[in-house]
Amino acid sequence: MKQLDAEILENRELAENYFELFLRWPEGVRVPFPGQIVSFRVESGTSPFLRRPFALASFQRETRVASIIYHVRGPATERLAQKRPGDVVDTLGPRGFYFQVEKEHRPLLVGGGVGTGPVVFAANWLASKGYEPHLILGYRTAAAFPKLELGPLVRLTVCTDDGTRGFHGTTVDFLGTLPPSDREDAFVWACGPNAMLKAVHEWSFPQGIPCKVSLEEVMACGVGACVGCTVETTDERQMVRLCTEGPVLPSEVIRWT
Repeated sequence: MKQLDAEILENRELAENYFELFLRWPEGVRVPFPGQIVSFRVESGTSPFLRRPFALASFQRETRVASIIYHVRGPATERLAQKRPGDVVDTLGPRGFYFQVEKEHRPLLVGGGVGTGPVVFAANWLASKGYEPHLILGYRTAAAFPKLELGPLVRLTVCTDDGTRGFHGTTVDFLGTLPPSDREDAFVWACGPNAMLKAVHEWSFPQGIPCKVSLEEVMACGVGACVGCTVETTDERQMVRLCTEGPVLPSEVIRWT
């Protein structure tokens, strides 16, 4: 993990209040992997004082360009949406444990809302390794679906709560329709709201399908000192800090509430 001044290359709107921010990734900084995060000090010396964590949505090794997908929903992201090419953002990263390939060979990637970025990154990364990932994304309505760049091997299913695009229902509703052949030798990677992640776990665990989830919590310090991003676990640890022991964890170790 390094602190760096990352130059903004592009900051484009993907859907209503959803943006993708592209950064120049300096030489000498470790290559990021799907599931890892960066944290920004959006404005130096002014409110909001705390860094804001964002999951990476892409990384191009050839051009050393990384991106995040974020939702404008507060003062920090409002200021981030105003950033322009050539601006520099104080960045800490890459941070955290990332998604790692399972021995099973059929990837099911599930995302929703701000959880879109990590699973899109994961889908394209897996496709570059010859996998044929099934990317399942859920939104309340078609207006929230962002424009995405996906590799040719990525199979996309869009789910909307109101049925205005794709499958009418949630991502977990769609998972329930998958035939046994699509579940055999499958593994799940998921990122999104906790209610969705809990439902994905409750779908996958009884079937013996390995499931990793990337959890979202406010990370005040980002180095494990403030213990502000903790979640309860079912193992001997009882509690973990997402900034140092996450954000990607096996779903069965989370104490879902």
